[in-house]
Amino acid sequence: MQHSLKIVASLLLLCSVCMLAFGCQTVPAEQPKDSDTTTATPVEDPVPSDTTDTTPPVGDDTTVPGTTEPPVTDPVTSEPETSAPETETSPEPEVPEEPAIIHPLTGLKTDTDLSAKRPAAIMINNIRVSCPQDGIIYADIIYECLVEGGLTRLMMITLDYDNLPEIGSIRSSRDYYLNFAADFDALYIHAGGSPFAYDSIKARKIQNLDGVNMWNIPAKTFYRSPERMKTMSLEHCLVSTGEKIAAAVKYKKYRTDLAENFDYPLDFVKPDETVTFANKAENIHIPFSISQVTDFTYDAETGEYLRYQFNGQKHVEGTTGEQLTFKNVMILFCKTGAITGDVKNRIDVTTVGEGSGYYAVNGTYTKIKWVKDSDESPIRFYGEDGELLMMNPGKTFISVCPTSIESIVSMNYAK
Repeated sequence: MQHSLKIVASLLLLCSVCMLAFGCQTVPAEQPKDSDTTTATPVEDPVPSDTTDTTPPVGDDTTVPGTTEPPVTDPVTSEPETSAPETETSPEPEVPEEPAIIHPLTGLKTDTDLSAKRPAAIMINNIRVSCPQDGIIYADIIYECLVEGGLTRLMMITLDYDNLPEIGSIRSSRDYYLNFAADFDALYIHAGGSPFAYDSIKARKIQNLDGVNMWNIPAKTFYRSPERMKTMSLEHCLVSTGEKIAAAVKYKKYRTDLAENFDYPLDFVKPDETVTFANKAENIHIPFSISQVTDFTYDAETGEYLRYQFNGQKHVEGTTGEQLTFKNVMILFCKTGAITGDVKNRIDVTTVGEGSGYYAVNGTYTKIKWVKDSDESPIRFYGEDGELLMMNPGKTFISVCPTSIESIVSMNYAK
């Protein structure tokens, strides 16, 4: 009997185990513990409510099998992205260009500012037997005017006289050349002179260097050129140099700065501008006398005038052999006549007052008017419109002619 009861109890226990194993009731699954696994963050599109998620929790470094999507991570919450305020970059301030240094006697650009310096005016022999002259190619401006006997004499004006090479031959003064020098407030350099010139030099207290009658300057400021003496007489051989002239000026304690508020008589357009006129001036012909006929022929390639004298001979510089050329040619007509009673038949040229003339440049010309109020005041030039004459930058040749030849001066001479 006891044995039968044990068998029944065992059967009942077996039935209970089977019922538990085969699910007579559903037992909820145990949630994973925080200490072991990171809970997967819900996907943006939630799982439908009728589906039971049996997928194991996803860790930070675990890829869900069967998908190519990247692992789901916690969405990052960040501050709204703000861009830095846009700032306009200011352009670099333009550095103004240094103003060009302009040579006051030529209007050309130069490396050295000479605007406050006083120039020198040097008398140059122009007798045929004294040619060629040395150093005149370094002139900024050259004057030509008659002296006695139908000859002409030159006067070269230069600012950078300190650096001149040998220059000459240096010749004597005439009183009207003193006014040409005064037009540029220039130191005056000569070798002798007419009585009228010496009277004017003394009366006007003109600062000058004289190679004949001034013995109170350093020795050998003027000297005879050995080379010129080989072919010329003594009166055509007197020369000097810039270094010697500068030393003599210093010794004499002459003023080397331009006079205060002095205004040069030549006015130039800017270096990149140009002036031309309607009238042609391609072959300028100036018959001063039987002895001296001057010509200027325009060279279109260089834009300058080639100078000839003595009826068609090239006017060349002695040391270089170069023909003289000029950008600007001016012709001034002045009353000219013999000095009554002068045994040397010297002449007088009226340089104070006003008169007519021509200005030629770039193969063209215009009529001009010159005005000079006094011996010491600078000459002024006016165009046909009555305004100050504006010239092209470059070297200038000024021919001072008698009014008596005005009708035979030709701007387009044909032989």
